Order: sequence, then C-alpha cells, then structure tokens
Amino acid sequence: MSAHRLIVEEILDYTPRMRRVIFHGEGVRSYATDGPAVPNIKIYFPRPGQDLDFPERDATTGRWAFVGDQRSRVRTYTVRWLDVEASRMAIDFVRHGDEGLASAWVERISQGSQLGAFGGGGRVLKPGGTALMLGDETALPAISDTLEHMPDDQTGEVFIEVADAQEIHELTAPAGVRITWLSRAGAPAGTTRHLITAMESYQLSNPEELNLWVSAESEVVRFARSWATKAGIPKENRLIIGYWHRSLDEVSYAYDSDHDRVSDEMTYERPGHEEHAH
Repeated sequence: MSAHRLIVEEILDYTPRMRRVIFHGEGVRSYATDGPAVPNIKIYFPRPGQDLDFPERDATTGRWAFVGDQRSRVRTYTVRWLDVEASRMAIDFVRHGDEGLASAWVERISQGSQLGAFGGGGRVLKPGGTALMLGDETALPAISDTLEHMPDDQTGEVFIEVADAQEIHELTAPAGVRITWLSRAGAPAGTTRHLITAMESYQLSNPEELNLWVSAESEVVRFARSWATKAGIPKENRLIIGYWHRSLDEVSYAYDSDHDRVSDEMTYERPGHEEHAH
C-alpha cells in the first residue's frame, strides 16, 4: 500500500459542527486505484504548521517505519463519497475546537492544504433483514454513506445523537427506514444516555432478522454489545465499533481496547471493495 498526497479543493460547512473537505487531484486517483478505498480511509496529518513528512518503508518488511510521533498522527475516517473518474473525494469532519491534532487541522485549513492517505477498506452493515443503526455525530458520515447504499426495499430504524437542533439535516435513505434525531440540547458529547435509552426502548420482534450497527462513545458500544447478547441478536448480524473514548485519544483508545472491537462479528464488505479485491 502506497502513501498518497491529498490536496484540499473545497471546504463546505453543512451544519455548524460538520465540515466537508473535498480533495482533488492525482493523490485521490492513486488512492482510489491502489487497493480497497471505502468505506474507511487511513489519513495522515502533518505536524501543525509543517509540511507532510511521510514515513520511510522498511527495506526488509516493506512496512511503514514510523518514527517519533508519526504513528500517532494516523487517524481513521469515513470516505463520504469518491468520484474516481473526476479524481475527487470528500471526507466529513466533526468540528469540536482546535486543541487536538485532527480538530486543529480541520479548523485551520484552506484551499491547497494537504493530508496523507495510506489505505482504506473495512466492514459495513450488510443489506437485508431489518436494519438498526445507532451513532453520534462522529458516526454520522458512516451512517449517511450506509443509508445511501441500502437497497430501495430496505426497512429499519436509525437513531442519531447530535449536539442540538442545528445539526439536524436531511439524509438520503430508503422509504422504509425511519430516522430519529436525538438532541443533547447542548450537553457535552458522551454525557447523555440517548442512544442507550433508544436501545432499551426498541421493540425487537425477531432478533435473528435484525442487522445491528452501532458506533459511538465507548460506553455506548459496550452497552450495545451487552444488550444485543441479551436480546439474542446473532454475532454475525452485529457490527459494533467504538469511535472514541471520553478519557482517551484515538491512538490510546486503539492500544487500550482496540476500539472495543471483537473478532467474530459481522464481516460484510461492500462489493468491489473487499480486502482481497486488489
């Protein structure tokens, strides 16, 4: 897998806290043709105020030889959309201040700013059955992307927690999928039980036909896995991944508990973008 240089073409704030960054050029084209490209992308941030400093390849293993803080500047995001023919790609970022590496970058960028990309891929909610998706604003790009790829006859429910009513916006989804927005009314992220309450209140009639997707703060996903087990939802019908932890940054969360992942849950990958496709 090669490293790719992504160049910012356009910046669009579609809610007060959600910023879409559109990249264009040869780096997008090479990324799209180098291997699995969606739904997720491993992006590499420069140090604040500095140019990209891609790591070197280990001559023996062929793997990236990260030095210093390089490994800690890799993050996982959702590819919001990818136009291979036009060499354009969008990634959505949650705006929540400028104290962190990613949040500072997204607050200070302008046309021509750059990011690195190492590769993509990953699992998605499988179509069919009854879909149940729950997530906060960090999961909103993945939820939006999943909804747009659902079959027209898909049925289900989606619960999305956001900061306040200003974050509610129209999403494209099949007619049979109901979307419920849950506002924190200004409460800090990770301090409410809206998503947990939605699971506790959900009327589950046939657990073996339910396909469950949950991504949010660590406490929510740990509750979701316990709830799904008690409800009798088969493991192969669940995709539950923690996107963040209230007391840990992404790298520490990955080392501490691998984003609360387990190995035997849903393994469905979008056709044409499987790990072995290239």
